[in-house]
Amino acid sequence: MKTIPSVIGLDLSLTATGVANGAGATTLKSSATGMARLVDLRDAVLAVGAGADLVAVEGYSFGSRTSQAHALGELGGVVRLALHEAGIRYVDIPPATLKRYACGKGNAPKAEVYGAAIRRLGYQGSDHNQADALWLRALGLDGLGYPIVTVPQTHRAALKPIDWAALRKEVG
Repeated sequence: MKTIPSVIGLDLSLTATGVANGAGATTLKSSATGMARLVDLRDAVLAVGAGADLVAVEGYSFGSRTSQAHALGELGGVVRLALHEAGIRYVDIPPATLKRYACGKGNAPKAEVYGAAIRRLGYQGSDHNQADALWLRALGLDGLGYPIVTVPQTHRAALKPIDWAALRKEVG
């Protein structure tokens, strides 16, 4: 029997990074500001990612008009570089791919993704970032061939653009 790979779902946020693993979901926070916050979040992500076979990171939202877009981009770059330097495999999951996998449409609002996490994944919390992280983990496991939730084929079509065959080889 194959061992299920350890996949971490990671929804990056400067104020409340959602993390999901086999034990459930949690939120990483830092009371620091500026570079100190980036260091805190980088270190926390490395701690939860240590030993993972794959980290599924929500990709950048290029259409975002938030005033925090540049700072969030810095966090994304810092985290991705840290994962790379630590030898932790990661895959970027575009936001539309996450939404399509969870809800069947790439433009689903956050509330709909959250509701789908409650219905399909049994999520009992109230944090949208954690709900996204749970979906990222589920999508990553499905892409590697270990689905943990049954979603319609129209939802699973979201997996197609990602080179899962290469990731399967790397994960083993």
